Amino acid sequence: MSRAFTVMTFNLRMAVSTDPYVWEERKHWVTKIIEDGKPDLIGTQEATVPMLDWLKGQFHGTYDVYGVNRARSEETGEFSAIFVKRDSFSILRNGSFMLSQTPDVIGSLGWDAQCERICSWAELAFNGETKSALRFFNAHLDHIGKVARTEGLRLILNNIREQNLDMPLPVILTGDFNDTPESGLLAVINEFEPMTSCFDLMSEEEKKHSRTFHGYQGGTEGSPIDYIMSSQGIDFKSSAIVRDKVENGYPSDHYPIVAHMEMKED
Repeated sequence: MSRAFTVMTFNLRMAVSTDPYVWEERKHWVTKIIEDGKPDLIGTQEATVPMLDWLKGQFHGTYDVYGVNRARSEETGEFSAIFVKRDSFSILRNGSFMLSQTPDVIGSLGWDAQCERICSWAELAFNGETKSALRFFNAHLDHIGKVARTEGLRLILNNIREQNLDMPLPVILTGDFNDTPESGLLAVINEFEPMTSCFDLMSEEEKKHSRTFHGYQGGTEGSPIDYIMSSQGIDFKSSAIVRDKVENGYPSDHYPIVAHMEMKED
């Protein structure tokens, strides 16, 4: 028996008043991208407190949303929030940890990072079932600190490994890693367990046109910094970078990625 579902990773771009497209405009475009893609699971990055509140209201009938603010504030800060479609999955357990040497201390800064960074995860069951089926991790690695990116990813992978010691489950990891495949960052994964990337299915020509961060400029040429990864037990059937404009504007300064995935069950 196999189960098919769709996963999206989407850096929403925090609300900045000087951007060419402001959040009050973009939020409706983001909604359309999500509604059109109909993902079962979404890993988002850069949602601020008011942004996430608005999205929760917009999708209250469709998605359960889990995330923890990376800052110790009720007004400022950002989330690596997870959206789980209720018709597809239910959340059995969840948690968050900072990407720092003190992962349990919200607001802590790690290594050479410029910003606080956080990873949120959820253990999921298929809708109507009580058996854990998979774990979904979502994170945003630092844009400045190379050590912070490496050690942050290592911390995520170590958390995955430790949870698998208690109960082995297939894993999906989404996020903005702020680094390209050529950087060597992804080699950290080899220290843990094999994982497949949403870009592994692409041809060499497609990989040359796999830019995901475009700074509201569009275009395709270049390498990605946003990823969907899966462990053994979950296969990519197809993946695509969503470059759609809405009302002739870009919903974010990143293109979201959508992957159609399949999990085989015994």
